[in-house]
Amino acid sequence: MNHTCKLSIQNISKQYKGSGGDAALNHVSVDVAAGEFLSVLGPSGCGKTTLLRIIAGLLAPSEGRILLDGRDITNALPSQRSLGIVFQNYALFENMTVFDNVVYAARLKAKREKSATAAEVKERARELLADLNIAELASKYPCALSGGQMQRVAIARTLILNPDIMLFDEPMSALDIASRLQLRAVIKDIQRKFGTTMIYITHDQEEAFAMSDRIMVMEKAKISQIGTPAEIVSAPANEYVRSFVVDNLRAKIASLGAVLGE
Repeated sequence: MNHTCKLSIQNISKQYKGSGGDAALNHVSVDVAAGEFLSVLGPSGCGKTTLLRIIAGLLAPSEGRILLDGRDITNALPSQRSLGIVFQNYALFENMTVFDNVVYAARLKAKREKSATAAEVKERARELLADLNIAELASKYPCALSGGQMQRVAIARTLILNPDIMLFDEPMSALDIASRLQLRAVIKDIQRKFGTTMIYITHDQEEAFAMSDRIMVMEKAKISQIGTPAEIVSAPANEYVRSFVVDNLRAKIASLGAVLGE
């Protein structure tokens, strides 16, 4: 990771109509470095998914702006942002094979931009499927895949578009523990291999601590603390961070030790 600012979120607020005065986001600001893995950690309703949707261009902020490589993208269309999103529900085409799911959007983009030939897109797809250890699934349909395999296909489909930033919206919440652990390793390998900047939305403390360069802890539409995992454990900013993050993390580790008989 280098320390060049890739994404600058500046004073973002979001007020929904009819919300009774409560803001979904309240003056949120953070800079994300190129190649950084930033987790946005918080309970349901804290504003983390609203923030992701604003970054992606799926929702307009009430206030503030977003810069990508110094360019103001606050009002840009999602297709103009060079961001890739991996959702919780995979969003694969059920009538297409794994291979066709991966190449579909990339083929359209290459044709529109005249950036690659059909053969080059196919070769890139084969490389990504191999990188994600799902090359043998290329001819299968989504209905034949496990949740973890479908999420890998969704990641390959996003990566083939060469996004500047990958956004993950609770991508593992529907997976079993074994699949989660495997997918964690896959995502970290991708970050290391491609130097991709990643913003990862989660409510899972253990997941955030296992994967992140920095963690942004949110509570009720605001940032409670931003820091490395070590900084947050050693110096929680307030009682909320201590109880929601540190104490919960320690409890999970203790329960895991008990399961393993340690």
